[in-house]
Amino acid sequence: MAKHEIFVPLMSWLIGGSRIGGSYNIYCASIGTDPQTGCIGNKIFNYRIWIEKLEETEIIKAAVYYGMLSYDNQPEDEIITEVYEMSEDSLALIKAFLEIKADEFFGA
Repeated sequence: MAKHEIFVPLMSWLIGGSRIGGSYNIYCASIGTDPQTGCIGNKIFNYRIWIEKLEETEIIKAAVYYGMLSYDNQPEDEIITEVYEMSEDSLALIKAFLEIKADEFFGA
């Protein structure tokens, strides 16, 4: 069992308003912040889950990055990204991938 619980949103939340002319939602989260002291001086594990449409095919991406920088400001070579097919089963695979990466990062 993973020591670091990862939350993965529902597929319907990720799809967002994309089916009615809107956009997909992007889920961003982190582990390692302290409720009283915030993130200063702590090891921060960040992750992001989103859907992209390539021509007519939708895919789900999950990215892992570390530290205080946001996804957009993180050097590209420091982001680990995995690509999954668009299915409910992929959400469990994404959760497992992110839990493994979190455990590796925190030395579990």
